[in-house]
This record gives sequence, C-alpha cells and structure tokens, in this order.
Amino acid sequence: MKYGTVRYLILFALLAAFVAVLPGFGQYREYNISGKVVDLQKKPIEGVEIVLRDVQTSRSYSLNTKKDGTFRLVGLPHGVYQVTFTKEGYAEKTDEWRFETPQETMQKVEIPTVTMASREIIEEAQRMKEAATEVKAAAEKIRLEDYDGAIADLKPVLDKNPKDSNALYLMGMAYLKKKMYAEATTPLVKVTELSPKFAAAYYQLGICYQGLNDSATALEYYEKAMALDPANPDAPYNAGLILFAESRVDEALARFEQSLALRPDDPAVLEMAGRCYIHRADYAKAVEYLEKAKAGYAADEERVRFLDDLIAKLKEQIKK
Repeated sequence: MKYGTVRYLILFALLAAFVAVLPGFGQYREYNISGKVVDLQKKPIEGVEIVLRDVQTSRSYSLNTKKDGTFRLVGLPHGVYQVTFTKEGYAEKTDEWRFETPQETMQKVEIPTVTMASREIIEEAQRMKEAATEVKAAAEKIRLEDYDGAIADLKPVLDKNPKDSNALYLMGMAYLKKKMYAEATTPLVKVTELSPKFAAAYYQLGICYQGLNDSATALEYYEKAMALDPANPDAPYNAGLILFAESRVDEALARFEQSLALRPDDPAVLEMAGRCYIHRADYAKAVEYLEKAKAGYAADEERVRFLDDLIAKLKEQIKK
C-alpha cells in the first residue's frame, strides 16, 4: 500500500515536470507596466483611478497613481485591454493597450505619459469655441456693414469674457464704422493692453482720435502703429494729413514720402506730397507729383480738371 502510493506520487511528479515544459502550459506570460499621469501643465496628478478590462475575458484590474503621478502594475496577463483614467474634477480619458504576445519572461513596458485635462479647462475651451463662432459671425456682419448686428452679437461674448481681444477689436471696429469714435476707443484701448504688439489696434485708435479732433493723441497712436508695422502705408499718410493741417509741412512731407515708398502710385498721397512742395515754393517738384496724381485719378473727371487747373497755375509761376 505504501509502495503504491510512492509510485503514483513519483509518476505524478514526472508528469507535472513534463507538462510544465510543453508549449501553452506553465505560468501566465506576464507584463510589468508603468507610467505617469500629468495635467496640461505637466504637473503630476495623484489618485487617478486606472481600470483595465480584458476585452476577451472581461477580467479587470485597477490601480491608482501615486503622489508623483506614477503607476505600476506587475504581472498583467497578455491580452487587449480597454483602459479608463478617472478622477474627480477631470475629464475621463480612455485608451487601448494591446499586449497580445505571450511572454516567456516578465516584459517591462513603459506607457507613454498620459495627459488629463480638468473639466474646468474643457469647459473653458468649449466656451472659447462658441465665442469664436460668435466672433466670426460678428466679423461677417461688419463686412456686410451691419454694425448694429455685430455689436449685438459681441456684447454677450464680452459679458462672458471681457478679455476676449478678438471680440474687443471687432467691437471697436463696429463703433468706428458708425463714427462713434468715443465708444470705439474703450474696447480698442483694452486690446492694446491685452496685446501690446497688435499694430492694427493702435492704427484704429489713431483714426478714432483723429475723428475726435484730438490731433496730438492721434499722432501718438499713429507713431506706435508705424513702429510696430512699418509696412502699413496708411498710418504715415494719416499722420501726414494731421501735420499738414497744422502747417508742419516738412514733417508732413516726410510722412507722405514714407507712405509713397510703400505705395508709390497712390494718387491721394501723391497729391498731398505735391501740396507740400507748393508750400515750400518748389513748384517744379509739385508739378511732378501732381502729374502723377492726375494719372491715378483718370476715372475721376472732376478731380482731373481740378489738378489740370492747379498744374497750369504752377507752370505759370515757374515761368515768372
């Protein structure tokens, strides 16, 4: 009896050893996975619950991130896993991890860093998306000269976010187009505070203050616009008009020449440069500029007749 028991035990042990070396038998093929969860600012998130569900067997595993945002799971069987990351205050994130290949030995796998966004940031992004749609609609209304409609669209956007620089700029433009210069200055000034290098806002403020007959302030804004955007020919032209009206002819001429360097065939600027040369009694130079201006005004018969008369008078002065 004892002999028989020993014999069967030996046979069982040999059979077990034999089975252990056959393919498909033995311990689970395992994975050692690790990774990290961070927020949009790359700061680690503690206490994120990570749940893995095996797609084939529905077996699930769960773990939580540590204080430094890291996680580790040792001994994960091979398979395809649906993974969810959840934490209060954050938008849930899902992923799929494919560990389909059985492993003879423990396989270490470093999961790429997982980034989670807070619900607050997600909601803010959605608000910004909605605001962008409304701002785009307002811009189209300005293009179609529906300035009141644009203002109506922009007010709720700015109620939600008073620092939306795009909405502020368009609000200023809508008031400017209505020649409501004082109302236009408030949003445009805010734009310069939020975006100090946005040249267009300074240029539009120059127009506003020019419309308000505040020449000094208008010139200041045109100067800032020119410094930020030297390629804009309108800022020096408008500055030249103010300087010419104040009889600062040499300064005005310098601005008109600056504008012509960027747009040499503009008849309005050519005419003003010609007028500056008249004030300087350089009639030959004045005629040269006015002739070029006349060519640019070819479709405006009244303006051409005016310039013809002026040029004729200047030629008479040259003969004397």
